[in-house]
Amino acid sequence: MCDKKKGGIMELVVHLNSDKFINDFIDIGVKYFVVGTKYFSCRQALALDYEELRRLKHQLGLAKLWVLVNALIEEHDLDALMDHLAKLHELKIDGILFQDFGVLEICQENDYHFEMIYSPDTLNTNQATLNYLSMLGIDSAFLAREIPLDEKVIIAKNSNLKTMTQIHGVEYMAYSKRKLLSNYFKEIKLNKSVSMNDGIVIQASGVDYGCHIYEDKFGCHILSKKQLCCLDILSSFMDFDYLYIESLFIDDLKLVEIVNLYQDALKSIGNGTYGKVSKELLPQLYRLESDVNFHHSFMFDATVYKIDDVRKREENEKCK
Repeated sequence: MCDKKKGGIMELVVHLNSDKFINDFIDIGVKYFVVGTKYFSCRQALALDYEELRRLKHQLGLAKLWVLVNALIEEHDLDALMDHLAKLHELKIDGILFQDFGVLEICQENDYHFEMIYSPDTLNTNQATLNYLSMLGIDSAFLAREIPLDEKVIIAKNSNLKTMTQIHGVEYMAYSKRKLLSNYFKEIKLNKSVSMNDGIVIQASGVDYGCHIYEDKFGCHILSKKQLCCLDILSSFMDFDYLYIESLFIDDLKLVEIVNLYQDALKSIGNGTYGKVSKELLPQLYRLESDVNFHHSFMFDATVYKIDDVRKREENEKCK
């Protein structure tokens, strides 16, 4: 194992949900941006065509533009995927977030020099995995959201890859290629739209929180309604390279203000005033998003549940 002890090289990565406030983000000091496209992007807040990508890339100047190519690729998609990656190469896109190794294979075969960010949602859970990924030519890895912060820090310190972790926003929970919502509404004979903008929320029995659910051409997606917030624990993230802010279900103007709060927090860590500044930033966030339920998600939860606890929970469910 190699203990890197990177010590404080942290950059915000913003998943853009609008192209209206690009200059504001740049003025704040953001250097890394993520967008989706109309092709092979899942759970994207902004879906651009190639001409829109070209304009955005030019507008960003020296800032880095990463594109989501995170759909699951089927055999009949391969030719279109090759054309898509060639187009992103032509546009000089800086990096790709992917989960299908077919994307990596095509990029390596064609000598495309993207920063390759492996983002499989749940699989990056230990340093051995990341160190093996580095041997495959992968540059960065998005750590699984379900593992606690102390384990994430150990992984970041002992991996040969750059590491990214989410620090704010709704979190991915489940995905199915089946059209679950459409099939359900068809079964109950209800003609209802199922897009992200329709605001459909589901809630399981026995829990006090709901989840966003929507469909696109790739299937059905479920995300938390509660939002992760790490403003008050940001100084614990100094071993990570990239800190990801998820913009899904956040107003585009409010996103600018949220990012500004996190950038202020990073500056205060650098100048040694974080303890004082963080106490001022959190109330600002609560005033900005007064209707949002924020939490630390899995940051301080154990990764293994005791079987007795699971059985007890199941018994409680049966009694209701």
